Amino acid sequence: MQTDAELAIAAAAGREAAFEALVRRHQATVRGVARRLTGQAADADDISQAAFLTAWRKIGTYSGGSFKAWLCAIAYREFLQALRRKKPEVEFHESAHIIAFDQSAAQMANRLDLAQALKTLPEQQRVCVSLCVAAGLSHREVSEITEWPLGTVKSHVLRGVAALRKQLATEDVA
Repeated sequence: MQTDAELAIAAAAGREAAFEALVRRHQATVRGVARRLTGQAADADDISQAAFLTAWRKIGTYSGGSFKAWLCAIAYREFLQALRRKKPEVEFHESAHIIAFDQSAAQMANRLDLAQALKTLPEQQRVCVSLCVAAGLSHREVSEITEWPLGTVKSHVLRGVAALRKQLATEDVA
C-alpha cells in the first residue's frame, strides 16, 4: 500500500489512478468536515467536490506533511468561499425595528443530535471542533489551516466541546 506522499507525487506526475486512490482514502473525512462546517449535506457535497477539484489542480503544490491536513485546508477555504458567495446583502432602513429572537423556544421545538448541536456553536468554534475532533487534525494543523493563533484554536476547541457536552447532556438527543 502506497503512502499519501507517494500517491501525491504520482498524481502530480499526471497519474489519475493515484489521485483516485487519494480521493477514495480521504473522501469520507473531507465530506465529514464539510458537512460539520455547513450543517447541510448538499452544501457539504458541493464543498467536497470543489475541494477535490482544487486539490487535483494544485497537487503539484503539496510539499509533504499530512495530506489529510492539506485536503482539509483546501476544504476549509472552499467553505469560506461558499460563505462569501452566499452572504446576502442586507440593507436596514433607518426606521427598522430589531426584534429579538427567542432561540431557546426554537431549540426546545427540535430534538438535537450532534449535527444540529454543531450548528448552534459560533462559527469559529464549529470550525475548530470539526477540524480537530471530527477530522482528527492537531491543534497546530488547524492553526495553520485557519491562520488563527494556536491558543485561539485551543480555546475554541475547548469551549466548543464543553458547549456540545452541556447541550447534548441536557437535551433529548436523537
